[in-house]
Amino acid sequence: MQSLATLVLLPVFLGLGTWQVQRAAEKQQLLEAESAATQASPVPVGSLGPTSVPLHARASGRYDEHLFLLDNRVRNRRAGYEVLAPLRITDDEAVLVNLGWVAQGESRGQLPTVGTPTGTVQVTGLAMTPQPPPFELSDRETFAAGWPKVVQTALPGTLEKELGYRLRPVVLYPDGSEVAAHRVEAMHEFGPSRHHAYAAQWFGFAVILMIVYLWHGLHRGKQGRNANWTQ
Repeated sequence: MQSLATLVLLPVFLGLGTWQVQRAAEKQQLLEAESAATQASPVPVGSLGPTSVPLHARASGRYDEHLFLLDNRVRNRRAGYEVLAPLRITDDEAVLVNLGWVAQGESRGQLPTVGTPTGTVQVTGLAMTPQPPPFELSDRETFAAGWPKVVQTALPGTLEKELGYRLRPVVLYPDGSEVAAHRVEAMHEFGPSRHHAYAAQWFGFAVILMIVYLWHGLHRGKQGRNANWTQ
């Protein structure tokens, strides 16, 4: 029984440790790419396709009055939303700009009042393609009537269905904004060092498991030799 448990648990612990090491490497690459992107000259957002690394981009246009509120965004233990505003760069195309965090009202039924700058604006910031949630109960998001709309994901391909025009496959985080600073802070807080700590924990479990297994094996062997000696 003990051998079976060891055979089952050891690969699990080693696999989880290896996965955390890989996640640490991915986070390090992302941090380096984001640092490099902030120093690079911005490119037109209309030239970008989906991207797994942050890119420095610029866009010019007018904000649409139809806004999305990205749900479950917490700041200092306060529930709230991040405001996603479509910036119309042409008549039939826009890019989502993350305008930052707003607090939730007294109840979820009371949405905050949000607005956008008027007239033609220019936005420069980091552009990234949002990742889908790791766990989804459905492959389709449903929307309540009226605006702004509370949404669970920032996926442009999903949100553009409510707008009637195309969204570029990235979200812009404006340079110098609160939401950009919070994103960097969160990435560093759960950065490579945190994943390395988790990896050490899982590898430690594997070592302890092997020590216990070997100790019990030696103990059983000693008991067997003692039993043979007394016979």
